[in-house]
Amino acid sequence: MKEIITFFISGREYGIEISGMQSLESYQEIHPLSEAPECILGTIVVRDEVYPVFDIRAKLNLPAAVMTKDTKILLLRTSKRGIACMVDSVEKVFQAEGENIQIFPREARTEGTDYIDFIARRDNELIVVINPDALLSEEDFDLLEELDLSQEEKQD
Repeated sequence: MKEIITFFISGREYGIEISGMQSLESYQEIHPLSEAPECILGTIVVRDEVYPVFDIRAKLNLPAAVMTKDTKILLLRTSKRGIACMVDSVEKVFQAEGENIQIFPREARTEGTDYIDFIARRDNELIVVINPDALLSEEDFDLLEELDLSQEEKQD
């Protein structure tokens, strides 16, 4: 059984397995980060930890965000480091198992869909479940490791 938290970005619902999440945070100002990969919007500080904010909208080919009272930040776990993603709103957690989990076919994978972990069925809806490890390329992770994120934050 998989527990999935769902969220909206530009009117579309997506999910991430709870095991891939570190926490859910209220929106806060994002601090610009010089020399960061293009996919990084900047950094945020949560409980004295600095997190790079990944531009999930660009990865999903969606328009830029308008901040609202419902805007949230998902702190995600990856095998390399924690990253943050800004979403329009968070819906709920649901459980899926058996025939309600569909493997995303290898033949359908492209550079533009490599972030998809699997498809989960909830009632009559199909939810694309995102793999946090697939959001950033190895090159982007390497660039982040080279940056001193704490130094960037101290300059503000």
